[in-house]
Amino acid sequence: MKTLARQCGIAAVALGSLLAGAAMAQEPAAAPAQGKSEMRMAIQWKRFDYTCEGGAKLTVYLHEQTAKVEYQEHLYVMNQTRSADGNRYSDGKVVWWGKGNGGFLQEDTPNWDGKMIVKDCQLEKPLNANPGTVTGTVSYLQRMALPANAVILVQLADVTSADAPAKVIAEQKITLGERQVPVPYELKYDPAKLDGKHLYKLSGKILVDGQRLFTRSVDFKSVDSLHGYPTEVNMILKQVAAGEAEKP
Repeated sequence: MKTLARQCGIAAVALGSLLAGAAMAQEPAAAPAQGKSEMRMAIQWKRFDYTCEGGAKLTVYLHEQTAKVEYQEHLYVMNQTRSADGNRYSDGKVVWWGKGNGGFLQEDTPNWDGKMIVKDCQLEKPLNANPGTVTGTVSYLQRMALPANAVILVQLADVTSADAPAKVIAEQKITLGERQVPVPYELKYDPAKLDGKHLYKLSGKILVDGQRLFTRSVDFKSVDSLHGYPTEVNMILKQVAAGEAEKP
């Protein structure tokens, strides 16, 4: 009797294990968590090939604010740093400075006078010359209306030399008509014509019959954006005193 009971117990345990296994086999596999990808997307680097002084080759890979620079079997991984002129990347020891279709590789020092590693680098496939654009509005604070023949003049000019007239880079003339301030403007210019060592001013004027009623100018770099020259500048002009109202 004891032997029969033991055999029945073993059979029951085996049957229970089989039933549990069958139930687990019928359960659907757990679905992957929503919104989570099983694979990471590969980083898309933009490649730029340069020919530098003496025919040396240099390659720059860009992704967002990171640059990888290959030169003479060296690979420099750099982060973008603030610069008012061109795109500057540094790893703390070496700096790559690209501007337009050119650039150079230099030792990074606090005074930016480090030893030049390679210079005169030019893109093998030049970038298209996309125009720079600065937009904004022109207005003033005085409560007064302007006549329909009032003209708004907005200019971007090189004022580096104090001994020579300002060199106008771009300008827009707007006849007021039935409008009143603020009046929107848009200037287009060629960034390749701007030299980081020069001084540029953005100015706005309101003229009636050739006489200045309102005027203001600002240092173009004083309103510099994070990665270059500004794209939006709203100007509030100041009224010209009666004795100062002269033809421009």
